[in-house]
This record gives sequence, structure tokens and C-alpha cells, in this order.
Amino acid sequence: MADTWEQYFQPGETLLWEGAPKPGVHGRAKIIGMALFGLPFLVIGGGLCLFGLVMLFGDDAWEGMGLGLFITLFSLPFVGVGVFLVFGQWIAAHQAHRRVRYAVSSKCAYVAQSWWKHTLDSYPILPGTSITLEKGRHADTVWFHAHVEKDSDGDRSTTRIGFENIADGDLAYRLLRSIQTGIG
Repeated sequence: MADTWEQYFQPGETLLWEGAPKPGVHGRAKIIGMALFGLPFLVIGGGLCLFGLVMLFGDDAWEGMGLGLFITLFSLPFVGVGVFLVFGQWIAAHQAHRRVRYAVSSKCAYVAQSWWKHTLDSYPILPGTSITLEKGRHADTVWFHAHVEKDSDGDRSTTRIGFENIADGDLAYRLLRSIQTGIG
């Protein structure tokens, strides 16, 4: 994606910066918490699956084989959720630097992702845009967009969007601020 940013730009827009998340796993506490949450799904689902397979192949009666097949099929979603929460998050976090790209143009911030599908989101940097720099021990994050949604109960949830876990957070922050203030 990095060599094709310009094809998405508006006339007069120029590339000022591009980057990607730093390699490695970031946000270990969150990933460990979700893995601990997924562990019962994996253990119980795996146990049920094993029990179902034993019934399926160890019983000569059709009723026992049918029940074994049902239990095996019933357990598969739980095993899948458990595998994703325990192992899949680590793989996804480790691969983020290969699948996510960031760019700053003279008008917008861009986030490109290529997981199951390719997406490119642009966020105009306006005078009222809230821009935040979070300094980390090993990587920085620059937040520049917040999306607030309200559910049917009236509760609000906020999703923040930014350049997560980048090496040069200070530079990206200064560029976004200069665009915002009209200096850049």
C-alpha cells in the first residue's frame, strides 16, 4: 500500500509521512486478559469435543453415535472461540506490523489494513480535531479520531482511531498538529 498512497489523494494533497506499527506484540495485559477469558471455552469445548468423539467412534448403537456426533458438533464453536481468544490474538498482534499501514498527507490521516479484506480509511484533520500523543515504553500512539455510538439502551461507547504502536509518534503528532493549525 505504501507506494500507492497518492492514487487516493485529492488534487493538491501530498504525502508527508508513512509508517506502520512496530513489530512485536503490544498491549500484552489486554491479550492475556482475553486469553484467560477464553481458556474455559477452550478447555470445556475441547473436553466436550473429545467426549463426543469417544461416543461417536466407541459406541455401536446408532443412538450413542448420534449423540456423540451432536456433542462433537455442539462443542466446535466453543473450541473455535477458545482457540481464537487463547492463541489467535497473539498471532494477530504479532502480524499487525505486516498488515497495517499509516500515512499523513497534507490534509488527512490514512489507515490501511489488509486482513481478510483490504480497507483504507481517511480522517480529515480539521481545526477542531482532537489529537493526542500517548508515549509508551517501546512505542507511541497518536489518536486523532473518536467515533461515538449509542446503543438501543442509550449507552454510549467510544472507539478511538489513530496510529497505534508506532516508533516515531513525536513526528506524526507534530505533523498532524501542523496540518490542524495550518502551519504545515
